[in-house]
Amino acid sequence: MDYVQFGCGVCAPPEWRNFDAGPAFWLQKHFRFLTRALTRKGFPAYPVKSIEYGDVITGLPVKPGSARGVYCSHVLEHLALDEMRSALRNVFAYLGPGGVFRLVVPDLDYYVRRYVQSSTPDAAHRFLRETHLGQEHSHRGLRSWMRLLFGRSDHRWMWDYAAMEKELADAGFAGIRRARFNDSSDAKFREVEDPGRWENCLGIECRRPTA
Repeated sequence: MDYVQFGCGVCAPPEWRNFDAGPAFWLQKHFRFLTRALTRKGFPAYPVKSIEYGDVITGLPVKPGSARGVYCSHVLEHLALDEMRSALRNVFAYLGPGGVFRLVVPDLDYYVRRYVQSSTPDAAHRFLRETHLGQEHSHRGLRSWMRLLFGRSDHRWMWDYAAMEKELADAGFAGIRRARFNDSSDAKFREVEDPGRWENCLGIECRRPTA
């Protein structure tokens, strides 16, 4: 059975099926000569040989019930609410009975508490910057428009544990729990988890029921 990661970015271990739907990745995969120009504009150089193009919202080319594990890191907060729900339904379908889904997203509860407890006059500005919920600059210039076109750097829907737990349960998942970096009983997840992407974030593990 496969291990599937979506929204992989540059983390693409060959033992996993790694998917990304970013336009910058698509351009590098199909027009390699554009890689240098894109990296000069601040986009990463993707390990394109280890990544397949695939959008979890519309559906990855993954056979239903064929995955032992699915992972995503800092992906779901970039989706609109209806898109995120479609993604969860698709993930549930990819997993075989007992298959594990692990995810990590920014923790809205953490940032709200920081905001509420802060007494500095720039607390609101910091909250909007850290959560990527505000727009600090208007889109002017080629670089700004390229980032708008080729990426989803903004956060479209933020999550705390209670909200995500309900969405996962509604999608059919069971055994939902808070997760910590590298605390899965399945060692394969250690190949894709990065401690920096778990710091002050919300990690969750759940499973597709066996029956």
